[in-house]
Amino acid sequence: MVIAGHELVGHRLVGQLPPASMVEMWIKCTSRVVKYGFAVEYQDLEPPRTGIFDGLRITIDPDIDFEMQCFILLHLFGHSVQWVSPELHPKLDDLQHTTDRDQFMRALHEYEFEAARFGRQLLEEAGLAHLNQWYADFVETDWRYVERYYQSGEIPPWHECIASDCPAVDPKPIPRLEHKLVKVRFAF
Repeated sequence: MVIAGHELVGHRLVGQLPPASMVEMWIKCTSRVVKYGFAVEYQDLEPPRTGIFDGLRITIDPDIDFEMQCFILLHLFGHSVQWVSPELHPKLDDLQHTTDRDQFMRALHEYEFEAARFGRQLLEEAGLAHLNQWYADFVETDWRYVERYYQSGEIPPWHECIASDCPAVDPKPIPRLEHKLVKVRFAF
């Protein structure tokens, strides 16, 4: 089956944040991301990619819905921090080099949730701590989606992964960053 460049696998709805809240979040968080030294851009991405990052910029597919764009910005900011912070580099070893499936899944969980904590910190710094429940639900939904993909090898329907009333994501202070080009990574 061929999927057109503007289509996604599944439709992503979590929390259905009001438009005014999304716009406020986008403006404030994009500003913070840029102040941390990352460029933010739009580009048509090949499905199922929704966003990519390379250590210098975060790129988001403009064809995904705006609420997902807001989450992708926060989440890929967190991953960008992980890849350009010298103090976090050793944590990436198990993710990149383990052949043990259980160890990889534990490392992946830690990697995803640490990125989420950096995204949560960005919300905090932007004065948007009141959006933590929305963010916590999105983070858990995203984890269920990623976990199912790595367990089955197939992209699951987003709506089957939706979580609600999830525990809060604690913010984690942003460490020192040394911006550099890294291998392109993507969200799907």
